[in-house]
Amino acid sequence: MIGKLFSIGLECVVVAAAAVGVALTAALGAQGFLYFTVQSNLWIALVAAVFAVWQSVALLRPRTRAIPYALWQIKFVFTVSITLTGAVFCAVLAPTMTGAFRSAANVLTHVVVPVCAIADLFVAAPPAPRCTVALYSLIPPVYYLGFACVGYVLGWDFGNGLNYPYFFLNWDSPVGAFGFGGGGAYFMGTFWWILVMITLVAGIALVFAAILKKCRRAARPKSERPL
Repeated sequence: MIGKLFSIGLECVVVAAAAVGVALTAALGAQGFLYFTVQSNLWIALVAAVFAVWQSVALLRPRTRAIPYALWQIKFVFTVSITLTGAVFCAVLAPTMTGAFRSAANVLTHVVVPVCAIADLFVAAPPAPRCTVALYSLIPPVYYLGFACVGYVLGWDFGNGLNYPYFFLNWDSPVGAFGFGGGGAYFMGTFWWILVMITLVAGIALVFAAILKKCRRAARPKSERPL
C-alpha cells in the first residue's frame, strides 16, 4: 500500500516536472521538440500518467486488472531513455555550458524527471524483466539517431542555425565522422560517439534489469526461492 502510494507520488512528480520543463523549453522556441531531451520527457511523462491513473484505480477497486507486462516493458524502455537524457546532460553537455543548472527547464527535464522516473521504476515493483527488454531499450535512441540524421541531411534548424541537435551528432565536426584528436569536445568523431551512446544505453538497461531481478528474488518468500 505504502509502496504504491509512493510510486503514484513519484509518477505525479514526473508528469508535473516534465510538463513544466517542456513548457519552459517550448517558450524558447519550437526547436526544443526536435531534441531527445524533450521527446524522452514526453515519453516518460505519458507512461507515468498511465501508471498513476491505473494504480490509483487499483487502490480504489482492488479487483482492477493487473498492469499488463507489455506496459511494464514500455515503462522500462522509456526509463532507460530518460536516464540517458540525464546522464548525457550531466556528464557530457553541462560541463561545456555556462550556467547549465541555473535554468529551471534544464534542472526539471535533465535531473528531476530522470531521478524520479528511475526511483519509480524500482519502487513500483515491476515483474522481473526478460533479457529482450535490454534490446527494446535501444529502439528510442536508434530512432532518434535516424531522426537527427534526417534533420542533418535536410538542414533542419535545431537552434542557433545549427543543423544538428548535439555536438556529438555533428557529422561535419573538426575530426570528421571517424577521426580523433580534435580540440575541446570534438576529441572523437560522431561514429565513435554513437558507439559510446549505444553501449551506454545497453549497459544501463542490463544493470536496471539485473537489479530488478535481484529485488524480485529477494522479495519472494524463502520457501519459494530456488536452492
